[in-house]
Amino acid sequence: MAQTHIHNDVNGVAGLIMLDRPKALNALSAEMVAEIRAILIAWRHDPSIGHVVIASSSTRAFCAGGDIRQARDTILAGGIDQVDAFFRDEYLVDLAIAEFGKPIIALCDGVVMGGGAGIAEHCSHIIMTETTRFAMPETSIGLFPDVGASLFLGRCPLPVARLLGMTGYIIQGADCLMLGLATSMVQSVDIDGVKAALLACATADIDDVIRHFETDPGVPALNHHMPVINHVFAGDVTPEEMQERARDLAQLRPNDKLVQHLNEAFASRCPVSIKLFWRLLHEADHITSVKEALSLDFHLAMRMIRRTDFVEGVRAVLVDRDNAPKWSPERLQLVAKSLLDDLFNEDGVPPLC
Repeated sequence: MAQTHIHNDVNGVAGLIMLDRPKALNALSAEMVAEIRAILIAWRHDPSIGHVVIASSSTRAFCAGGDIRQARDTILAGGIDQVDAFFRDEYLVDLAIAEFGKPIIALCDGVVMGGGAGIAEHCSHIIMTETTRFAMPETSIGLFPDVGASLFLGRCPLPVARLLGMTGYIIQGADCLMLGLATSMVQSVDIDGVKAALLACATADIDDVIRHFETDPGVPALNHHMPVINHVFAGDVTPEEMQERARDLAQLRPNDKLVQHLNEAFASRCPVSIKLFWRLLHEADHITSVKEALSLDFHLAMRMIRRTDFVEGVRAVLVDRDNAPKWSPERLQLVAKSLLDDLFNEDGVPPLC
């Protein structure tokens, strides 16, 4: 019998979904997203279920994202339609969470990245800890920040949204609380106690339970970096101009780790991915619903996984681990507006649902 990486249980009025693939940091396989969606659909229509807790079996990670290595292998084996189905199912899980209609609490201890952020950010309650490491790293693999990131990153100040989406910068739980990407902070050592209390409580008592465990997040680390972030990313500025601003800052602040990160990111990450997310934030200005955002993501994902950059990016980061991808085109300056226009063109793209 194949090993399952999703466990579920019901305790009183509370449902528990446990992600249990610790060696892969709970990377979401096609089987996992299909199973999560089936559970949510069943519980949505079950009047005995009042609320749901989504947690991890490991303190290392809530969820590191989708299993894009599996996706690459499937593409190389000629199964592009199966990868389309994986992305559709992943986005439909996010939509099922957003439209669940009952409280869903995500316990985000450890790594929360990519598809893991998608699960968490569509929940009604997003609880993080001092060990949380939150990021949308997709530009490093020739994809783009998806799973509705145009909405949840789009609620951040625009310079911060650009930083997180275009460069994959990692932030902590206190930063997430400040940005509205978390609703509460608790101590990592208390996360099992929080889970147990939430599974034992009445739905009406969820907020009281969380307040009992809440801790002072301290000063967000991101506060210290806001002058640099605003200098590079604020205003009506192109990615090429952002890269130039970061280069100029490197001359003035050679030991600034954020400035180093920016220069490395602009030089090494997929140019098409960087420009696509920059444009996505503008295109999504009129989007107000999760379904609209995820539908656009599905459209773009189907286009992006058919580009050589995706297979190459996953190879460089996760397969050969040489971190030397050969992008096409290789520089931001070579990414034509017409290429982006083609990616956003809706002709011939099936709907998400």
